[in-house]
Amino acid sequence: MRALATWQDKCIDSQLLVASLVGLFKQRELDCDKLLRGTGIFATDIRKPDHLISPKQLARLLDNALAQWPSSDLSFLLGQLWLPSQSGALTAGMFCARDLKALIYFWHKYHWLTQPWLQTWRWQGEHEWHFLLSLDLGMHRHRQFFIELSLSSLAACCKQLLGQAWRGSISFPYPAPDNLAHYYKYFGTDLSFDAPLCRISMAKTLLCQPSLFARQSLLYSQFYDVDIGGSQYRGDIQKPAAQSFTHNESCLDHDIQQPHSPLRSQLNMAKSARQALFAQAFRLGLTAGIRLKLMRKTLSLPEMAQLLEVSPATLKRRLGEMGLSYGQLVDETRLIRALYFLAEPEQDANSIATSLSFSDASNFRRSFKRWTGQLPTYFRYWLA
Repeated sequence: MRALATWQDKCIDSQLLVASLVGLFKQRELDCDKLLRGTGIFATDIRKPDHLISPKQLARLLDNALAQWPSSDLSFLLGQLWLPSQSGALTAGMFCARDLKALIYFWHKYHWLTQPWLQTWRWQGEHEWHFLLSLDLGMHRHRQFFIELSLSSLAACCKQLLGQAWRGSISFPYPAPDNLAHYYKYFGTDLSFDAPLCRISMAKTLLCQPSLFARQSLLYSQFYDVDIGGSQYRGDIQKPAAQSFTHNESCLDHDIQQPHSPLRSQLNMAKSARQALFAQAFRLGLTAGIRLKLMRKTLSLPEMAQLLEVSPATLKRRLGEMGLSYGQLVDETRLIRALYFLAEPEQDANSIATSLSFSDASNFRRSFKRWTGQLPTYFRYWLA
């Protein structure tokens, strides 16, 4: 099986976050030597192409940065800089997205290329698409920072690529900060806090909005009488792809048959992103890989260690380096699966308990209340 990135594996491109951090510190005339102290990262490294750092180095860098930065807006500033500072296959693909659905899907599928600290899940409700965010590579210690960074970068992308402000609701898995000004500025007012997980929700009608690139392509197609094959893509929006945890790419096949389509570049960008992802030494961190396996089946620590081809003691140690335990990951994935099941009307407490390997419904309810502070019925329509 493909290796999963651990705490000390060099798997993060220093051009992604490190270069932007150093640039901001220079702009504010803050001490860059102090920023890099103890990280094992040197200023000359940042200018090297394909220079990689480990999650351990990134965590130490953020400790230094947050200790020095004079306000609480660092994550939001970095999020605004994310798209202009990127030039890889993921960014190019997002620029070529037809609409918000394609943009979000592309980010969801290939985010490892520029935001490897994320793990995303998606679910199709009756009127909305929902995305759940987990953190990979041991970055939960800076959970609020990375959620703010990732979501503000996504909101900035939507504004720049769609020509309008972010419209959607977001639930944050931590208490509301004292100052919500940045949240209202970047995410709007449809916000909630103290959620069990980070959830992004968008109406399906909003997802059909064409991007600036698609509008230009539409004008091109009308002028030159070119069929861009949009109906094939729109039909895919009814497909409940999230429930199977797979990514359906059949909507791209239509473009292959239309070599003159101005949106054919979207297909080329998808191929480039896929090739770039496959060329990576890692495509998942240890915690993300464990969650994926637990989403399919509840496994004990020895069973998981056997699947990962390591000893139970080694697995326990590697998780401990990230400040995590195996039990935490089991609880988190059970919670995600429980929320999915609760969104399905035919599921009741007994059937969910059986699916999650609980002995009975009472044990499931007690565990759910321990995870969220509420009984399962409270979240019955959270992903509806």
